[in-house]
Amino acid sequence: MTEHVVKVLQRTQLSHSQSDVKHFIYLHSKWLEDVTELELFLTSSNASYRATLKHDEVRSAAEDLSQPYNEFYAECKKALTTQMGMPGFDYDLDEQQLRFKLVKCLGFETFYVDVPIRKISNCHQLLDAAVECAHQPHQIDTSDSTAVLLETGASQSNNELLAEYEQYIKDAKLSERKLLKKFIMLINNKKQRIEELERKLEHRQNNTVDEAESDVGDPDDDDDVYCGATQAMTQRDLMQD
Repeated sequence: MTEHVVKVLQRTQLSHSQSDVKHFIYLHSKWLEDVTELELFLTSSNASYRATLKHDEVRSAAEDLSQPYNEFYAECKKALTTQMGMPGFDYDLDEQQLRFKLVKCLGFETFYVDVPIRKISNCHQLLDAAVECAHQPHQIDTSDSTAVLLETGASQSNNELLAEYEQYIKDAKLSERKLLKKFIMLINNKKQRIEELERKLEHRQNNTVDEAESDVGDPDDDDDVYCGATQAMTQRDLMQD
């Protein structure tokens, strides 16, 4: 089992209104016996994804392209573990269709990898893998000056990659906190507005009831006035008779 953490360029198709801003994918791959587990972090959205590449699917793709499996598998692995990507390959993380695609572009496009991805909320797992890979000891021949230089360069590259990824994680968490703060403020404002409307409605309902009661008046007072006037007229009529 081998593990790799690399940074590759995200494939983009620019329109006339878009600026040429490069976005990257941090790709952590764990190569097991039958499958390769992928964890991906897209810098344009600060979102993390996970995918599983089955080696049987790699074998089927090799057969469809009439290529030897071992050569095709080795080329896929090299493309997915080369820092800043392998020349001639495009890396496309489609957040709308939730697919990760590895495309070889030499005259025409050939899909080497096309797997579904699922979004995950824990981006620290990839960070832990990056830390582990960056500090993983490698056996080299100290007598070989070229090997020492290559190992030193790889170690420096890993440290730079780790620092960049940590910064992206910090920025992602900061954006989440800002969005959460705005959401809480919005909810509180909506709550206060609802309470204000409820108070106004209750006040209006109370005023309507009071006005209705004042318009109706006291029915007992009306009866007394009506009966008193009738009795006085009746007595006068009797005296005249």
